[in-house]
Amino acid sequence: MDENTLFKKNVLVKLYILCLILFLIALFTAYFYTAPASNVNNLNRNIRPDFFQIFFNNIKVASLLIFLGPLTLSLGTIAVLIINGLILGNAIGNIKDNLNLLLLVIPHGIIEVPVLLLAASVGMKLTLDLLLLKINLKFTFKYIGIIFLGLIIAAMLETFITPIFIKGVS
Repeated sequence: MDENTLFKKNVLVKLYILCLILFLIALFTAYFYTAPASNVNNLNRNIRPDFFQIFFNNIKVASLLIFLGPLTLSLGTIAVLIINGLILGNAIGNIKDNLNLLLLVIPHGIIEVPVLLLAASVGMKLTLDLLLLKINLKFTFKYIGIIFLGLIIAAMLETFITPIFIKGVS
């Protein structure tokens, strides 16, 4: 296998790593520049998450990450990715003094963040495919299906598991 073929086979992995690096830079930047919130202990423990609201919000973000890629030469995908990293970094920065609250993010975030990074990677790959005039719809729809399934799982965790953790957080 020559080097050119290896690059083509691993392009999605390389794009995923690029997206992960951009996301982590944004996340840690926001985290370190955010002062802890003083009213963290005023957590509303009666929150009733709505599966469809959570799921469709995540679908909107994933759709932006995927379809802004080819429409904006991936600049829109990168912008949405960085904005989401900044938002999550700010949220975690607000709870620096009470890291027990991370239990509210971890259950669904363990699925949601990698899936959204995959969506950004697919969006960037679509951009490359369009530029090279080699669009592979089977590949694209396969990954869109994986993203869709991952977002269903993340929304289910956020809807049904996170409320259990809310009650346990002191």
